[in-house]
Amino acid sequence: MKFMVEFRLKPDRKNKVLEAFELRGPNRTPGVTFHQGWIGTRSDVIFVVAESADESLLTKAAQSWAEHGEIEIHPIVDVQQY
Repeated sequence: MKFMVEFRLKPDRKNKVLEAFELRGPNRTPGVTFHQGWIGTRSDVIFVVAESADESLLTKAAQSWAEHGEIEIHPIVDVQQY
């Protein structure tokens, strides 16, 4: 299943998160596939599309970034599948 992860950064964390992303990559959790990510140019919000057969694995992967902000996970489907 695919998920949209919405990540609202704490104030002044955008550069730290981008540096961490460059160093460690988007995900280290087996069973979770990172597809694409976007970052707001005028806000401190990041959107990520990821996939996993087990939502708890995705939650675990997302929580590894929790020190930098608040995370919401939304199950999604492609428009063609709706």
